[in-house]
Amino acid sequence: MLALLTLALAAPAAALSGLVSDPTQVAGQSFDYIVVGAGLGGLVVANRLSENAGVTVLVIEAGTDNRTDAVVYNPQQYSQAFGTDIDWAWQSSQGRTIRGGKTLGGSTSINGMAYTRGQRAQYDALTTLLGGDDGGGYWNWDGMFAGMLRAEGFSAPNSAQQAAGASSNASYHNTTGPLGVTYPDGIYQGPQQKYFKQVASESFAIPASADADGGDAAVVAFHPDTISWQDNDDRSSSATAYWSPIEARANIAVLTSQMVTKLVLTNTTSGVNVTGVQFGRSDGGNYTAHASREVIVSAGAIQTPALLQLSGIGDPNVLQPLGIDVIVDLPGVGKNLQEQTMDSIGWTPVDGFNGDGTGPSDCIAYPDIDALFGSNASSIAAQINASIAGYAQSAFDAGAFVSADAALQVFQIQQDLMVSQGVGLVEIFFDTGYPNGGLGIDMWQMMPFSRGAVNITSTDPFTQPTIDPRYFAADVDLTIQIAGCQIARKMFQTAPLSTLVTSENAPGFDTVADDGNGGSSSEWESWITQGFSSVHHPTSKVSTRVWN
Repeated sequence: MLALLTLALAAPAAALSGLVSDPTQVAGQSFDYIVVGAGLGGLVVANRLSENAGVTVLVIEAGTDNRTDAVVYNPQQYSQAFGTDIDWAWQSSQGRTIRGGKTLGGSTSINGMAYTRGQRAQYDALTTLLGGDDGGGYWNWDGMFAGMLRAEGFSAPNSAQQAAGASSNASYHNTTGPLGVTYPDGIYQGPQQKYFKQVASESFAIPASADADGGDAAVVAFHPDTISWQDNDDRSSSATAYWSPIEARANIAVLTSQMVTKLVLTNTTSGVNVTGVQFGRSDGGNYTAHASREVIVSAGAIQTPALLQLSGIGDPNVLQPLGIDVIVDLPGVGKNLQEQTMDSIGWTPVDGFNGDGTGPSDCIAYPDIDALFGSNASSIAAQINASIAGYAQSAFDAGAFVSADAALQVFQIQQDLMVSQGVGLVEIFFDTGYPNGGLGIDMWQMMPFSRGAVNITSTDPFTQPTIDPRYFAADVDLTIQIAGCQIARKMFQTAPLSTLVTSENAPGFDTVADDGNGGSSSEWESWITQGFSSVHHPTSKVSTRVWN
């Protein structure tokens, strides 16, 4: 999310509120604030800004309002929105699709709803990245944790959910925030999730935790979901949490089905200011709205850098070949793209197995470098330490950073987190019903060294940008992915979890032979590189920092 200061004088704000679908009601009007994107960040900031009745706020969303569509509100229909009109379905390199919510609430309206927090050290590393500046106490664990609590409306597990394995620590949660967070009434009562937790902790050195939300995340634990127990366990999204309760406010309007295509920039004696936005549809007209205070760009990890580039804010090497005048030379825009890679390991349950529930699944493990690699951890740490300078140079050469030194600074912080701070290297998500209708583990690496870029290739705002995360460009990313697959297989081969399954069906021993130690790295590499998917977690492409 990027806030762009505006100082231009404007006419009084229009008396407009609620959901609006007619762009002519907004065209030519002035608001104090315009928020681009009604997703996670956009609706939160719009909600907070409109608490002041003396200001007017306009939110512009490319998608529609789908809060009453079952593919959005019903957790049992997760993934049914994929490939529909409410999915951006960005095409990235290596033929992988990155999903994103093109609807009110953005990706919070179509995601998997698992509610997790990172390791304390990861948040504290933000201060390190900023040269010791903690932003007044916000850019560290304590500041982020306070924000998490403010947002959260947690409901502790009831007796039935506790019997299934769920637990919580009240000091890690807030019960009065707008976002519904709880365990599902349909939590699986079968033994599979508890067995998974037992195996991970007792046989694979991943500490068991009653609640992973207190800053110690490299554990195995039951995690709640963003669902609302007051609303039949329907999805809780930024739309239901931050828009539905204030929909009647007289000073905020949300315009749907219109895409912001360009920022209106004005040169002043103090610099370049953003004084409004242009918006429209690929099959409709083009309109302009004005902002007297700020334009806040929260269009998501892909569309935000694309919008800035279309507006003349970005790397001249990207903009000038397209004939776009460089208004603000900010080469970090679009760079440092990160995306995770997922593989799913599936096993066929024994005859008569009953998962006894509807889910969603709740148990997740995050092994650190020692738990993932065991006796090989020191050699993997040495590989990372010896390679990060090369990874940094490679990323710069590929256009993923503004300089090799900037990349190295970021990678050194990441190296410390992975090698010395005990953060989880992979997410091991135990899944009842997937893949192939059985029991499975969805696994992805958490912090790839492979970095890429998002760049426009056309002045047409409705043409998707080029998206290249450079999947597995850093060899250690593939090493970690292979180790994650191996440990996932071995977990299913370990009692008591092994008593619930018969044979592996993804990838299967015909594809990756069982060698008694998780399978050979070469066979896993072949399967992984051919079949991995995006995790739909793109991040980090709108750096406004000037790197040396």
